[in-house]
Amino acid sequence: MPTFREVLRAAQITIKDNTSGRRMHEIEKILRAHHAFSGLTPEKATAILEDLGPTFVKMGQIASNRSDIIPKAYADAFKQLRANVAPVPFEVIVQTIEESLGHPWRETFADIEEKPLGSASVAQVHRARLAQGLGDPVAAGAQEERPAAGGNGEGAATAQGPVVAVKVRRPNVVEQMAEDITLIRHALALADLTHVTDGIMLTLGDLVDELARTTAEELDFTVELGNLERFGAELASQPHVESPRPYPAFSTDEVLVMEYVEGAHINDLPALRAQGDDPAALGRRLAESYVTQVIDDGFFHADPHPGNILVRGEDIVWIDLGMTGTLSASERAIVGRLFAAVAKNDPFALKDALLALAKAHGPVDHGLLLGQISALLDSYASVDLADINVGTALLDVIEVMRTQNLTLPPSLTMLARGMVTIEGVLVDIAPDTSVVEIISDHVKRQVFNVDALEAKAKSLFAATAASAEAATRLPTQVSHTLDMLDRGQVKVGADLHVPADFTAALYSVSGIVAMALISAGLFVGSSLIAQTAMQPQLLGVPLLGILGYLGAFVLGVYVIWRVLLTRHQQRNDEKVE
Repeated sequence: MPTFREVLRAAQITIKDNTSGRRMHEIEKILRAHHAFSGLTPEKATAILEDLGPTFVKMGQIASNRSDIIPKAYADAFKQLRANVAPVPFEVIVQTIEESLGHPWRETFADIEEKPLGSASVAQVHRARLAQGLGDPVAAGAQEERPAAGGNGEGAATAQGPVVAVKVRRPNVVEQMAEDITLIRHALALADLTHVTDGIMLTLGDLVDELARTTAEELDFTVELGNLERFGAELASQPHVESPRPYPAFSTDEVLVMEYVEGAHINDLPALRAQGDDPAALGRRLAESYVTQVIDDGFFHADPHPGNILVRGEDIVWIDLGMTGTLSASERAIVGRLFAAVAKNDPFALKDALLALAKAHGPVDHGLLLGQISALLDSYASVDLADINVGTALLDVIEVMRTQNLTLPPSLTMLARGMVTIEGVLVDIAPDTSVVEIISDHVKRQVFNVDALEAKAKSLFAATAASAEAATRLPTQVSHTLDMLDRGQVKVGADLHVPADFTAALYSVSGIVAMALISAGLFVGSSLIAQTAMQPQLLGVPLLGILGYLGAFVLGVYVIWRVLLTRHQQRNDEKVE
């Protein structure tokens, strides 16, 4: 039966739910068509999300990077989600662009291709060309000026400028996603009332919160604009690695203008060879770039599938920065410790590194966790270090942590998924490239760089100062302790933990012994009574003696049965009851 708090929570969400009843009916119809109320499988959940529409597909794609919150089988299945959405009419796209610019689009663009390059659940992208004189390279830190609206409404720019990609947010997608998230919260509140105990339901609340946060970022194109600017600055130190140049002057929260990149996909071997590129060298550079993003910069591409990595001439170009991961300096240091522990096959160091990052959502069995980590490392012990798949190993670790009610930061889960994708690309173009070796090189370099040495020196100085202070207090503390011991004021307590199975077995044996003693007592007492002339009698024997013999017999049979049962349970390693 639901608790009052659960009913109140469902009522609060219902009151706040101003969404369309028709939409709720549509969702319910789809769920019933897939028999969702009789149980879910990863494949069934994927089909349901696809039928529910683009916003749910996007949520599933985001959830696919959170195998720390949902079971790995579901995360893998959601990776296959694709949104089958019809393109937005070109007239609507033009209207959105003009509302964003604040003037007719021809004052900024020489032309915009009507056919989209791609259409997804959140936005669609069109190839365009800026008017002459707009979008020319500017000095670092300088700002391009937005062109003033001209008096001529036609304002066609006949001259041609740089080719750009214009990403336009689909109309009403913000409202649609907000409505669907509210409906999901409503459904979760009702699901709580039924006390669903499936593993995926236990953390769906956290997942919806993460979805709401992530979708809000993806729907605001100024976030992706900032990602492009930061990513471009970080890549400046990496030769022949680039990202599209953004155009902040023409970009808003619903329209993003960036450099149009044309090139072969990173895994298209025939096209790469036709360009004269060496796939193995590109693979090595790709792995170096990704590890640099993670270990050195702490800002990495979180969706590095081959469609988002192009090769233009000799340059690798990372595109679509809508989803990125961030690691703080302390998190990067812990990730370095994590990789070092895997390389050294040290389960204790790996456990310490993971617990420094993890957040507990319930009881943790540290002994079992250490055993699981040791078993996981043992499974990689027979594999050459260069052949270890880093992404798969991280996902295995995340799954172990999930069984112990521990979750890792979202960025680490995104990193694991990203590593799996990158290593999949390397299998195709540069199978001899070892991501583990590249990571080891970066971690070693970090240990000896100026910042790391300075941090270690500060840590050592702080530890030395604390030890010196403790040493000065030690004689006084020892003196006080001896005085208290002399006065009898010191007591030693111990808390001995006895296993539950041992306690149960002890109670069982004690009960059997007690029953045996009672049976023996009844037999002896009945024998003494049988020698007397006590009334009433049955067949010349006092009735009380007969009842005593009967009780002794029943208890004796029970004791023998319990002894045989306990012996059977011990031989078969069963729980003694």
